[in-house]
Amino acid sequence: MKQIMIIDGYNLLYQFSDLRKKMERNLEGAREDLLFRLSAYAKRSSFEIIVVFDGDGRVKEDQFPVQNLQVVFSALPEKADPLIRRLILEKVDQGYTTVITSDHEIIEDARSYGVAVITSQSFANMHLGSYVREEEKKYDHPMNRDELDEWTRLFQDKQKKYE
Repeated sequence: MKQIMIIDGYNLLYQFSDLRKKMERNLEGAREDLLFRLSAYAKRSSFEIIVVFDGDGRVKEDQFPVQNLQVVFSALPEKADPLIRRLILEKVDQGYTTVITSDHEIIEDARSYGVAVITSQSFANMHLGSYVREEEKKYDHPMNRDELDEWTRLFQDKQKKYE
C-alpha cells in the first residue's frame, strides 16, 4: 500500500527559527530551504510527499522543482487549509495517509477520516531536527571589515594574475 504524506507547508516552516527569520527577508528562499530539507527527508522515506502552501496568484508549482516532492499552492482567494482538506479526502483511499500540521481544525478533520496526524513541531524535531548544514552555518554571518578586506585582496590578486 502506498504511503502518502500531506504537509502544511507554512505551518512546518514556522517550526524553524532560521527559516522564520529568512521569511521576513526572502519568502521564496525560506520556502526553497524548507523544500530542500524535505527533499533530503523524502530520499530516506517511502512516502509520496505533497507540500501545500498558501498561494498568492504569482507563484506556480513548477517554480520549485524539488526531487521526490510535489509542491502545491492554493489558488487565490483560497488558503491552503481547504486544499489540504480536499487532498485528505482524495488521498485517504489511495494509501496510508499522514498529515503534518499543527492546525487544530485540520487535525480534527484528518482524524475523523482515520488519517494519521503528526504535529509540525513533532515532525520537525523527529525528522528534520538533525538537519544542519554545518558548513553553511559556520559562514552564515555578516562579514566583518577584516574578512571583506581579505576577500577583496584575494580577488585582486587573482585578477592581476590573469591580466
